Parts: sequence; C-alpha cells; structure tokens
Amino acid sequence: MSDIYLKELEKKDSTLTLKSKLIRYLKFYLIPGARDPKFTAIEYEIGKIKSKRRVFRRIFTPLTIIGFGIIYFIVFLAVFSPWLSEYPLQELSLPYYPPDGVAFQPPSPEHLLGTTKYGYDLIGRIIWGSRTAVTAALLPVLIAVGSGMIIGTMSAYFGGKVDYIIMRFCDLMFAFPILIIVIVLAPLVGKDIYTILLIYGLLSIPAFIRFMRSIVLQVREMVYVRAATVGGSNKLKLMFKHILPNAISPMIISFFHTMAGAIIAFAGIGFLGLTQGASYADWGTDLNWAKARFSAFWAAIWPGFFIGITAIGFIFIGDGLRDALDPRLHI
Repeated sequence: MSDIYLKELEKKDSTLTLKSKLIRYLKFYLIPGARDPKFTAIEYEIGKIKSKRRVFRRIFTPLTIIGFGIIYFIVFLAVFSPWLSEYPLQELSLPYYPPDGVAFQPPSPEHLLGTTKYGYDLIGRIIWGSRTAVTAALLPVLIAVGSGMIIGTMSAYFGGKVDYIIMRFCDLMFAFPILIIVIVLAPLVGKDIYTILLIYGLLSIPAFIRFMRSIVLQVREMVYVRAATVGGSNKLKLMFKHILPNAISPMIISFFHTMAGAIIAFAGIGFLGLTQGASYADWGTDLNWAKARFSAFWAAIWPGFFIGITAIGFIFIGDGLRDALDPRLHI
C-alpha cells in the first residue's frame, strides 16, 4: 500500500453519499472482524511510521550517539587535516627534520601537546594520523566483508563439494593467527601501508566466510526462498536478490566491530615498528617512539587516547546497530 493507493481510496470515498458512509462506519465499528480498505490503508501507513520510529529509537541510544560523535570527529579530522594542522604532512614525517625541533619537548604555546621524536609537533601528527586510522579501519574490512559475503553465500547455497573445499580452506587459515602472519610477512613484502592493509584484509576473509555461511544456511530454509526456488528463479538472482539482502544485517553489525579491531591491530603493527610510520603520520608509530620515554608521558598518552576512543566509537555504533536490527533481542 502506498500514498497513491490511499489517495485513490479518498477519491472514491468523496463520491459516496452520507448514508453510504454512515453504513460503512457502523459496519466497521459494530461488526467484529469487519475490515474497510481505507482504514486498513491508514492503519498500514501508521504501522510503518511506528516501526521506523522504533528502529530509530533503538539506534539512537546515548552510547550509540556518543559512538557516532566520536567517529564523526575522527573523520572530520581526516578530511580537513590540511586546514586543521598548522604543519603540512611533509614537515611531520621523514626525511624532514625540523631545524629548531626539540625531541619530546613538553607542552608549550608553540606545541600545545608537546613534540615527539625528531621534534615533530604531536598535535599535527595526531591530526594527520586520523587519515591513516580511517584508512586502516576501512580498507581491510571492506576487502574482508565484501569477499566474505559473496563467497560465504555461494558456499552455503551450493553446499556439497564447493562448501567442503571452502570450509576446509577456512579451517586451515584459522590455524594461524592473523596478526602473527602479518608480522612475519610485513618485512618480506615491504612496510608500505597499503600492502600491509591488503594482507590483513585478505587474511580476514575466512572469518567472514564462515560467519556469512552460518547466516545464509538459516535464511536458505525460509519460505520465501523455497517459493522462489520452486518458481524457477535463477540461482544467482536467488542468492543475491533474495538471500543476501535478508542476511546482511548481522554483517553490518560485524563490520563496525571489525573496524575497531583493525584500528587496534594496525596500531599494534606500528607499535612494533613494522610499518613506515616515520614517513607518514601513524598513532602506533608515535607510541613506539615514546615507549621508553617515561619522562615524556604526553607523547604516549595522546596517541593511545585517540586509538582507544576511535575503537570505542566503532564498538558503540556496532552495539547500537545490533540492538536495533537483531530481532532476537525484541522477542
């Protein structure tokens, strides 16, 4: 039912006589189980509005609003870094050395949060590091979620040998911790940020394949999927038009939780010195520089603080979406 249908009913209603309207109203109100097309359409529209409002109320809880605020702030820093930072990125990373820079200088009017190694302005490194953090959160997770959704759907739908081969490959990959493999491969393939993120994204695919497969196995048994199968629907159309859209909600929730994990994982790799964080702004590298400088605690506190709040922001959003979209929580 739509607004056009409701308008057509109102036009028909305007042509009725007062007697006909009165009879219709009495019939609707006095006879149990009686239905009226116009009232049914209005009731349907009201139900849609209430349903949407319930979803928005579940999403916009205090913690979810805080999460959206944090991520909006980090993305704002990433997008407007050239305007927000007093220093260009070239003056905050190697091979540039500030001519009058003092390493690990305490906060001062010239450097509000102090300086880090080589005399780089810490607040400038944090602002430019937000771009690295957003890229580290988004790129590997997009690779893992996108590939996992497609392969997991095909594995669950076709079953048999296809499912067996894919699942055994996933089992093999689960035997090796992702972070350890990245740490081993990073020095071999180079410390370029995009290479490391690509490796991390590819190694995360098996987890999403298995997760998506478990969801699709449930959706595949639904009545509407069986009806489409009996009706002769094309397999690709059935998978990606009927099954995938109805199995995507848990993946959206997992998407934000995994972004929080990616932020922490990439910061850990930078902390171990396995990235070229000195040639670009990276919060993990800033922590690595300050790890033995107990007298310059500010150089470690602020990068760690931004890593923590960014991960917490994604977790809050994921929890809010889970509370709003998971029907099992509202039974």
